[in-house]
Amino acid sequence: MKTKTFFLTTLMFVFLLICSTGIHAQTATSNLDQLKLAQAFFVGTWQRNIGKDTVEVWEIQQYDSAFVSNVYLVINGKKSFSYANNYGFSSKEGKFNGFLLMPNGIYQTWIASFTTEKKLCADFVQNFNPEKVIRKTELVYDTPTNMTHTRFNLDGVKTREVKFYKVK
Repeated sequence: MKTKTFFLTTLMFVFLLICSTGIHAQTATSNLDQLKLAQAFFVGTWQRNIGKDTVEVWEIQQYDSAFVSNVYLVINGKKSFSYANNYGFSSKEGKFNGFLLMPNGIYQTWIASFTTEKKLCADFVQNFNPEKVIRKTELVYDTPTNMTHTRFNLDGVKTREVKFYKVK
């Protein structure tokens, strides 16, 4: 009888320990100030070199809890609009909801949040439905002026990785 009681007590203790560890990990992530991190990293002008004469430029401005990002290609010094990426922070969800719009009317929606102080994880989803993920993206801010943008397919395989540099 003592063995059975000892076993049940130990099992209950391990269960409570596992549950409290899981709760602690979730709390630590949710304590990140998403808007403060976004303001620190997003706002400004980011660019990456695509080729010898081509640069992609992201110009990002903040409006309270919303961000407007216009993306351009500069080819041989000539700037042309590529797409718009607008997103807002939902304090209720603790996440950013984004809407990427191409000039031809094609759009994509995404949901994202900072999972660490330097890493934003985004799920591109069908019409803001978190259960219909199309692909995943990570933005890792290696420094305040250096970012790695990585795309993954649904199997978690890296499909693209590029570096951006903050110029302003």
